[in-house]
Amino acid sequence: MKTKALIITYYWPPAGGPGVQRWLKLSNYLLENNIKPIVYTPSNAKYPSTDKSLLNEVYKGIEVIRNPIFEPFSFFNNKKINSIRRGGIPKREDQSLFDRFMIYIRGNMLIPDSRIFWIKPSVKFLSKHILEKGIDIIITTGPPHSLHLIGLGLKSKLNIKWFADFRDPWTRINYHNKLKLTSYAANRHLKLESDVLDSSDRVIVTSNKLLNEYRKKTNTPVSLITNGFDYIKKEIPLDNKFSITHIGSLLPERNPQILWKALREIALKRNNFKDDLVINFIGKVNINIKDDIKHNHLENNAVYHNYIKYKDTLPNLLKSQILLLIEADNDESSFVIPAKTFEYINSSRPIIAIGPKDSEVKHIINKTKSGKYFLYDEYEEVLKHIEDSYELYKIKKLKINSINIDQYHRKNLAKKLSNLIFKETN
Repeated sequence: MKTKALIITYYWPPAGGPGVQRWLKLSNYLLENNIKPIVYTPSNAKYPSTDKSLLNEVYKGIEVIRNPIFEPFSFFNNKKINSIRRGGIPKREDQSLFDRFMIYIRGNMLIPDSRIFWIKPSVKFLSKHILEKGIDIIITTGPPHSLHLIGLGLKSKLNIKWFADFRDPWTRINYHNKLKLTSYAANRHLKLESDVLDSSDRVIVTSNKLLNEYRKKTNTPVSLITNGFDYIKKEIPLDNKFSITHIGSLLPERNPQILWKALREIALKRNNFKDDLVINFIGKVNINIKDDIKHNHLENNAVYHNYIKYKDTLPNLLKSQILLLIEADNDESSFVIPAKTFEYINSSRPIIAIGPKDSEVKHIINKTKSGKYFLYDEYEEVLKHIEDSYELYKIKKLKINSINIDQYHRKNLAKKLSNLIFKETN
């Protein structure tokens, strides 16, 4: 008889973007490990992007339960407000008075986030459902971290086994300190985070740095299950151009000015470089970053694709000469491994990553020999690496040979998760 796992997630197809991938894929592979996933998700969520093609990737045998959610920010048909709702806080100098008011509301009145109104209805709804379905274990995944409070309520009410999965940190997430928190709100966030850590039967995290951070905060067992990949590489001809491709959103704090400056300098030195160069942005790009690109006279080399379906991003990975991975230059960002990192390393295309000191991304890239990692002040190193890569591109020898990447295949990650579930439920 299969173990029944109730997975409580905000992001589920037709949601698009990176947040949906982890549990969509893990749920599929749990089926192969004698675990039946039952997914609980909103019926009317206001997703920042949708991708209906992902509905076709949900394996038969996965039961999906949907229940309405009330989201107060959904009444504002405003790009900035929707961005704030997701944690995309604009720079202080770019904030209007209304922006500042909404950020204050987001941080101090909607604790831990704007999905708090789904907690009580979900606990009531699921309490009955868990008993009727004979659920063995529940798994909550955040952000949004309010979903962990659903797990906390169910644990208190039913004493059921519960895993709390942190795809990103709670109080160490990179936008937390930008929420204009009062001392009361800051302490409230810390208290709720502590309650979740201490009350769950196991905490799951996606990076070693967060693993070490949470092991200091709780006696609850903490386990590492990173994000991963599972797409099958196809033989696709490489771009004829010297293409540099970034997939995902580029927020204002993710602005590698040393890269734009280096590309401009190479263009001034090499006659054909600017004719060969194409910079692909697949996802939303902040206006300040676009302005910096224009300032460096690269606007004619930049191609902005905005959001495209997940399956359509894969050819862009496989044919690009170089893949670009950017994280903000702050300590909070070092706790996170962007989910696309693993899609990148499976592509067999060289990665140029720019990010904070002590980032685990650097370790992964070095360990798998998938590219090069640079800090924000390593201008000369970035410049030389791009010049060297361009020389290899010109003679059609720009390539890498990644190693040790099978550990990040989602099938192997799901096996590891399954073993933890069996250990807790048997």
